[in-house]
Amino acid sequence: MTDLATPPPALVPLRRNWRFQSYWLGTTVGAIGTSMSLLVYPLLALSLTGSPLQAGLLAATQSATAVLLGIPAGALADRFSRRNLLLTSEALRTLATAAVLASVATGAASVAGLFAAAAVLGVSGAIGMPVRRLALRSIVPPEHLRQALSQDEVRVNIAMLAGPPLAGLLFAAGPVQPFVAVLACYVASMGSAFLTRLPATGQQPGRLRPSVLFKGATVGPRIVWRDAVLRAVTGLMTIENFIFAALNLILINHFQQQGVDARTIGLALSGEAIGYLTGAALVTRLHRRFRPGVLLLGVVWTSLLVTAALLLPSSPVRVFCLLFLISLGKPALYVLIDVIVFQQVDDAVRGRVISGSFTVLAVGGPLGSAAAGLLLGHLSHHTAIGLLCLVLVIPLCAATVSRKLRRADWPDQP
Repeated sequence: MTDLATPPPALVPLRRNWRFQSYWLGTTVGAIGTSMSLLVYPLLALSLTGSPLQAGLLAATQSATAVLLGIPAGALADRFSRRNLLLTSEALRTLATAAVLASVATGAASVAGLFAAAAVLGVSGAIGMPVRRLALRSIVPPEHLRQALSQDEVRVNIAMLAGPPLAGLLFAAGPVQPFVAVLACYVASMGSAFLTRLPATGQQPGRLRPSVLFKGATVGPRIVWRDAVLRAVTGLMTIENFIFAALNLILINHFQQQGVDARTIGLALSGEAIGYLTGAALVTRLHRRFRPGVLLLGVVWTSLLVTAALLLPSSPVRVFCLLFLISLGKPALYVLIDVIVFQQVDDAVRGRVISGSFTVLAVGGPLGSAAAGLLLGHLSHHTAIGLLCLVLVIPLCAATVSRKLRRADWPDQP
């Protein structure tokens, strides 16, 4: 008698994977809340103190806390229950927002309280970032990983587009309303996280001691450094983030000097987000067509050439189109990092590798904004853009001549 093999179950399309879609919807709503909070906290600080310096420091507190704790938080994701860490992250930001809302509603809001809440939000972000990215690997089959990661990149840009305008609109109606909206977003996200079942990977017995945060925390950065593709994509994209943050400030300053109104400036700069959203739909196609190193070099060279085109006279419409082109390939590179980590790195250290990569990437933005402020104090916007191009062209040429990078192939699925 011949044994008939049982056919494998049919693969459910990602759009009908309700476990993933409900999780994605919850994290998208939570990301909109975070995007709103990045604006409403400085606005509230300005209304309380009238000090732009205080507002700027408050805006930097959340980001700086998340960056400083990013790599140690990755070590937590590799050691303890990722579901518990996800719920802890959600609870921290929900409670912090509820406390601020109560203080604003009762007229007891203070700058010190806002700084404390911003720091708690930074801690929440540091804990949640690696866990949320690792959760995707647990709730989708390997065949849908790229598609799921591409959809997750859409989430980030939906938040970037929807959060600030919504926050500004609500704040104009009163200081309480935006915090009610942020709290509602976080409650919805926490409900989604509570319903998400994650495997017990990363869980080890033992108490949480301070040494756990730092023991082995350098494992992630070391793995990134040893891998030619991860090292190149992390390094070049960090420089790109540096340049793009500086470029935004330079363009804003240039348009203001030309007398362009704020609404037109905002529309011109929205080319970045529109390009990113469009590029998310191209990720799977680009990954199938190109090797990872070739894809990286193609996207970054295109970005450099388009940035250099900003040296020519640029209207708001032209800037919109150029920013659109610069951002078009970025989703493919962010997903590239995730795919390599998920398919090549052992699960026991994935949290640290993801945290190491994305913490380094996060440093570029604040440094770029600071550098732009210094450049604009001494140079014209054309000279500043030219210097930014030089910052990228040297490491990009070094990466281009690397035969190992150009010939690197996609890792096999685990």
